[in-house]
Amino acid sequence: MTASRLTALSAVDLSALSHRRLKRMHRAAGDLFDVLETFALEGRHPVRDVIAASDKNFTSAQHYPSADVEDPATGRAWCYHAHSEEHAVEWDEHGHFHCFIYTERLSPSAKPIAVPAQPDLQNGGLVHLAAIAFDAHSTPMRLFVPNRWVTDEWLYPARRIVALLDHFSITSGDPDNALTSRFLAAVLRLFHPHIAAMLHARDDAIHALGMDGVHRFTEDRSIPMAASIAFDLDAHMAALDDAIARKQGTSAVC
Repeated sequence: MTASRLTALSAVDLSALSHRRLKRMHRAAGDLFDVLETFALEGRHPVRDVIAASDKNFTSAQHYPSADVEDPATGRAWCYHAHSEEHAVEWDEHGHFHCFIYTERLSPSAKPIAVPAQPDLQNGGLVHLAAIAFDAHSTPMRLFVPNRWVTDEWLYPARRIVALLDHFSITSGDPDNALTSRFLAAVLRLFHPHIAAMLHARDDAIHALGMDGVHRFTEDRSIPMAASIAFDLDAHMAALDDAIARKQGTSAVC
């Protein structure tokens, strides 16, 4: 089992989604474009903002900001960084945002698939939701789910994580990062089915190895990415509008 096999996800069939999910995605698109318009009017950009706020030159494997942006009230957090050459990914990128939630925000009944080598059993830690990659022109172009060892996360089953994607919100902290937090929240909702597909693909790959293979997979340094999917925002919006129109047409006929 290789990383290249795990990252070969195709586009999601939006026509199979419920009308309710499609409308949620459509509202997320409206939020996203409002944020992008504000960025443009103010001459800003989510990537350039977070890097410009640092007093260091941009380097790979460095977190931006140096302390993750997080909200104790919601248990959500994010940071931006690029892989080092040692852990290079299979596509050209400038860097990516990682979005997290703290374990304390999960149901007590949720059980992790894998945990850090030295887990804090009392306080828990971070759970990775999704990452959003940007190309050299600062255009978002790919979503991915890293393997557990990359972010040293507490890895939970996809079914426990998917329901949290609609509720990514950071309302406290540095106001300079508020617009980027809104951007990330909108992307997670707009691409909810894509992220769900990646998380389930990751789980399927792990479970296929059996209980004895969980650690072998999640700690395998040759598998930095568990799953990924490329996207084009304009094409995605066109497909979303088409899916909604078809769903409404079917409802009208019925």
